[in-house]
Amino acid sequence: MTVPQKKSIKRWWFRILLALVFGILLFFVYLVLTIPQLPTDLSQLSLNAATAFYNEKGEVISSLGDRQMVPISQISPYFLKAIVAVEDARFYQHHGLSKRGLIRAFVKNVRHMRIVEGGSSITQQLAKNLFLSFEQTYGRKFQEMLLALHIERTFSKDQILEAYCNQICFGPGIYGIEIAAQNYLGKHADELNLAEAAFLTNLPRSPYYYNPYKNYELARKRQAIVLGRLVKTDQISPEEQQAALEIPLNLKRLNQNYGQANYAISAAQKIVAEKYSRDVVNYGGLKIHTTIDSRLQQLANLAVKNGMNSLDIKLGLPPYEKATATERANYPQIAIVSIEPKTGKIRALVGGRNYAASEFNRAISANRLPGSSFKPIVYLTALDQGIFHPASIIEDRPVTFGRGEGSWTPKNFSNRYHGSIILKKALMNSINIVAAKTIAEVGPNKVIETAQKLGITSDLNNDLTLALGTAGVSPLEMAGAYAAFANSGIHFEPQLVKRVESNDGQTLFENPVSSHRAFDAQSIYLLLDMMQGVFEDGTARSAKMLGFTRPAGGKTGTTNDYRDAWFVGFTPQLATAVWVGFDDNRPMHSKQGRGITGASGALPIWSEFMKNALKNQRFEKFPIPSGIIFRDVDPETGETVPSGTFGSMRVALRYDTKLSHQDSSTSATEE
Repeated sequence: MTVPQKKSIKRWWFRILLALVFGILLFFVYLVLTIPQLPTDLSQLSLNAATAFYNEKGEVISSLGDRQMVPISQISPYFLKAIVAVEDARFYQHHGLSKRGLIRAFVKNVRHMRIVEGGSSITQQLAKNLFLSFEQTYGRKFQEMLLALHIERTFSKDQILEAYCNQICFGPGIYGIEIAAQNYLGKHADELNLAEAAFLTNLPRSPYYYNPYKNYELARKRQAIVLGRLVKTDQISPEEQQAALEIPLNLKRLNQNYGQANYAISAAQKIVAEKYSRDVVNYGGLKIHTTIDSRLQQLANLAVKNGMNSLDIKLGLPPYEKATATERANYPQIAIVSIEPKTGKIRALVGGRNYAASEFNRAISANRLPGSSFKPIVYLTALDQGIFHPASIIEDRPVTFGRGEGSWTPKNFSNRYHGSIILKKALMNSINIVAAKTIAEVGPNKVIETAQKLGITSDLNNDLTLALGTAGVSPLEMAGAYAAFANSGIHFEPQLVKRVESNDGQTLFENPVSSHRAFDAQSIYLLLDMMQGVFEDGTARSAKMLGFTRPAGGKTGTTNDYRDAWFVGFTPQLATAVWVGFDDNRPMHSKQGRGITGASGALPIWSEFMKNALKNQRFEKFPIPSGIIFRDVDPETGETVPSGTFGSMRVALRYDTKLSHQDSSTSATEE
């Protein structure tokens, strides 16, 4: 190679090196120039207005990203010591960058060949809040370090620590030590003792796994680690450590409305996000007004807790509160929806036993088989078409519909048959054969039309088995349908979100009330009278022993092998659906081997809630529409009998009804 060639190659490499150095310098200049401007007050860091959720009375019941700033003088000194010991032990010695942390992070990142740890000091973590993106890149890390140095030169250590304590995340929608203290311990930040401060300190590391409402024992173990760290850094003595470990922790919320309606809030959040976007909901500072009544919501939560604890005992399960997160997945679940029939407003909604343990909303998203609680929809179809009336006689005896492989032979739940029986008593006793004969007369397609008029939108199977509730529906759909029974046939679209406002109070969206007359008042009252009989001497007669004595209509529901237990019932003021069952669709059997039915599993919870929800309200009767008469009949012949005759049954009829005890069903082959 000639000398000129060697010089040419050297010049070429020099130019490449010069361009590379120049490019790196330009990149660093770009990083420096694009560093966000530092605010004059650190309390302004990333403090977007929080989206708030309100109950029916206009009280805040939840918020997303809420913060309540408190000066460092109003933060417990125990928490200040603990957060420094855990997050950045040399906070008061360094100038924004922890050299030990950076070296440790560098070694770990080289080992993994990617950024897995940032070695962040408290000041660096605070600096992150000036960036819209939290991507793990070396460029952003460099900017973070420069900004941390700038923060340290501009503000005092106490100002930095104060800002940090007011912005760190302690859980979903819980930002800052003041809100955390209120939501987990029912205290203010300056009231925390050593045990409580150590308890809360680890939450920012993993708000999900260390959430005391979800994993209490794990949170206690992390508390012990924090206390040990305080001893190691000479912040407390071993004696103080031991005393703190012996202090019991009382989890509670300062605002009792907070956390009471998590499933409803989640559903409302989804509704608004579908209309706008998730980012608008999370960061837009909206005011979302819901229809939730906090008193009724708390009563629903209490009924869930008491009722499910009783059910656990029946099933032979240990106390739910002492079960681990893994064990809780094997416990039965529940859903409750309570609707105001005259408005369609959802007053209470529970989608599971514990929102922290499972966010799946069974009240809305779980379509379970309703069993016999679907029968009123079948009977309403027949009553409205005039095919049957409450005193119509149907033969309850073994029957087969169709022939060959497509045939169906329904069975009564009790495996007993009653012979001739009127329609009202058949509903009261939940007789499957009669429901099957009824749908055979009216046609399953007509029953589907009835369900749709009542607001049921789930896919329903177009066959005779639909009479026994073999198509999945949600508790919300069932509560909405029964609300129309309570409201003389007028169906209101269930409403959870009333209004959405901007942060400055301007109305962005007003949810209009939507209603229609689904059925005439006479048809509804005939069914209503039959459903009142369910309480009087039917499958829900035990409600009286449970303390519920108001005028009401309802229906139990139990599916094959006791996989689902329902009770859906109503008064003029409230229509409420209760479902219990296992998420994996396992059967429910007591320790004695008895199956859990709608009457034994769901009705006690419904009764407790409704009894307390309507306490101090007047006993309101259902209005009787014109054209309705009452007759005492023999339940085995359908013939009128003198009033007061032993064994007779009072039925509601249209004024022009001609009583006949002939079974008009012809679509089946009786055995």
